[in-house]
Amino acid sequence: MQPRFLIGAIIALLVIPALATASDDIDGKALYAKSCATCHGANGEPTEMGKSLKPFPARNHRAIANLVGRDELRRIITYGVEGTAMTPKKYTLDPLEIEAVIDYIQTFDYKPDLANGKNRFKAVCSSCHGMDGRAQTGVGAKNLVYSKLDLGGIVHTMRYGRPGTLMTSKRHQLSNPDIADIANYVYSLRYLANPAEGKKLYAKSCVSCHTSPAAIKLIGNAAEKRTVADLDDRLLDLRIRHGRHVDRAGEKVAHLSDDNIQDLIAYIRYEVK
Repeated sequence: MQPRFLIGAIIALLVIPALATASDDIDGKALYAKSCATCHGANGEPTEMGKSLKPFPARNHRAIANLVGRDELRRIITYGVEGTAMTPKKYTLDPLEIEAVIDYIQTFDYKPDLANGKNRFKAVCSSCHGMDGRAQTGVGAKNLVYSKLDLGGIVHTMRYGRPGTLMTSKRHQLSNPDIADIANYVYSLRYLANPAEGKKLYAKSCVSCHTSPAAIKLIGNAAEKRTVADLDDRLLDLRIRHGRHVDRAGEKVAHLSDDNIQDLIAYIRYEVK
């Protein structure tokens, strides 16, 4: 590493932690009241003025304050949002003051409305993902029941979409409360895998070849350095569902449902840590 890059890296390591803590002595609430509340309201809910802004009204901070990453909040506050009334605050707030504002925004509390989330999901999402989230609609959407995304990840996907897929951004179609409610509704659909049931399925479908999950041997390049624990859930799912080209394992589990396979994975994870 060249000296100037090394010096830059050292400075970054010293400055970033300082930014995360130096805002403690700055009144973020007062700065928010001065710089943000006119449009976004004292508690993060837009004022009448904020609601009247064109072409897009002010967003509801309260609904997603704890579902949006700190980096994203910092970017929006610092640089604004092009094409909206959200102007960059980097000219009126210094970096430490912006951190203090973020600290204050993240104190906002929001109680999701699952009934609204279900209704909005039905209107906006179910045509691709299905009302049960299992995406059996034939359009190639993700099965949300087995998603590994946390609430923040779901919100980010809804706000920005998935480039190169049919999943488009919904941030101009849905309000922030709608997005928060849908995210919580989607999370409530998640299948909770049962390791105990997976153990029964393993005994029925797998144990004749693999005496225990710990005894499973991987085949292939550098396999001697890897174990089942090194496979992510997606690869485990593929191995269970389809087997390998050198064997016929897939045929033995053809009778298993998607939920069964998730139970099997949960059992394997429980046994091989």
